[in-house]
Amino acid sequence: MVGERAGTGTRRSIVLAVLCLAQFMLIVDVVVVNVALPSIRADLSIPDGRLQLVAVGYTLTFGSLLILFGRMGDLFGRRRLFLAGLVVFTVASLATGLAASEVQLVVSRAAQGVGAAMVSPTALALLMASFREGEARNRALGYWGAVGSGGAIAGQLLGGLLTDSLGWRSIFLVNVPIGVVAFAAATRHLVESRTDDRTRLDARGACLLVAGLATGIVSLTQLGGGADLLPALLPAAIAVLLLSAFVLTERRHPAPLVDGELLRIGSVLPANLLLAVNAGMLGGTLFFTTLYLQVVLGYSPLAVGAAFAPITGVILLLSPRVGALVSTVGIRRLLTIGVVLSALGTAWLSRLPDRGDYLTDVLPGLFLLAVGSAFAYAPTFVAGTSDVPAGDQGVASGLLNASQELGAAVGVTLLASVAAAATSGGAPQDAAEGYRVGLLVAAAITALALSVVRRLPGPPSGVRHETAAAGRQLTHP
Repeated sequence: MVGERAGTGTRRSIVLAVLCLAQFMLIVDVVVVNVALPSIRADLSIPDGRLQLVAVGYTLTFGSLLILFGRMGDLFGRRRLFLAGLVVFTVASLATGLAASEVQLVVSRAAQGVGAAMVSPTALALLMASFREGEARNRALGYWGAVGSGGAIAGQLLGGLLTDSLGWRSIFLVNVPIGVVAFAAATRHLVESRTDDRTRLDARGACLLVAGLATGIVSLTQLGGGADLLPALLPAAIAVLLLSAFVLTERRHPAPLVDGELLRIGSVLPANLLLAVNAGMLGGTLFFTTLYLQVVLGYSPLAVGAAFAPITGVILLLSPRVGALVSTVGIRRLLTIGVVLSALGTAWLSRLPDRGDYLTDVLPGLFLLAVGSAFAYAPTFVAGTSDVPAGDQGVASGLLNASQELGAAVGVTLLASVAAAATSGGAPQDAAEGYRVGLLVAAAITALALSVVRRLPGPPSGVRHETAAAGRQLTHP
């Protein structure tokens, strides 16, 4: 196992830092572009109707390829795929930052998404292989959870800061030195791991899954962008057909891309459901809060980023400590605290007045939400990876990452539609009315997630030892 070959605690700390740095870069890139879109539109003369492609190009390839690359890492080597993904992402970031036209920009963003999909699931699988199950792994997953939830918020701050000070190209070019440093450190400190129990990739299943997820994301993007219902439902219907065909194909394949047994292991399925709900409701809440600060309170993009800075710090500080508590307090107790605090924070924000104040109306709700997220993410990742055979860690990691990305897309689309239906006019106070309804729905859905928490392991220990099921062993070429 990689962790056993990593040697000293210092080496393992470097491995953890490299993997979290790479993941942070990928997560930030999902949201960092949002603040820069007006500048990109003006510089490259992109029509409003096609501006959304700059963001969609990244999320489309990223979200649809995660599970496929997670399995490919299991089969062909996680370190190898991680390093290749870093190269693709870094080169694509350079191309995006230097893009001179709309087509170059969108194609480069899509290439970034391909690189991100190669890196993200293999990074989590390498983390799992680097730390034995127990307190050390739980603490490492705490840092991973901090990167996942904190990175989405930090993107607002970094996007505003870089765009206002250095221009929109800097939000992509900054990835180049980070990618080079991560590649150099990974080459030196990461050890290869893969499973040897399967010799071929389920190509048909891979094509059906990627196509199904891609068309589903297109449908969500159209709905989120205000498209008419019927045109947006066509790709949704195609996605359902493709994913149904994928399920049927997997049942008959001797070495499926996603083994149905994986979802029945331990808490894998409820953990993925919880992560999707948490990511969706957090994404929707941040979406409404950002709009409220800009539209209603008149904040600049940089000021909005600064408004999110305190809660980013809370998540980054608390998540690793919560991860270390999993072994003693238990997954269910920690997640109960996290879900309750997140619901309370979102409910507080649903009271946002037409003429509010950041310190009294916004910050308390964001603080509760940040603490709740810190308590929720690390235990969810522990639950979603415990008891998973070593040879399936890549695809399990891909499932978790896909649940997070797709959950966020579904959540924002659903809540934005609810808010739009509740908005009666175009004035700021009318917009605030829609935000309040959307936030109230988000709080209710978050609270309902407690029913899923009950299915997770209880005290005294939320961790169960890995099974050596089916003889799936790691090899080190």
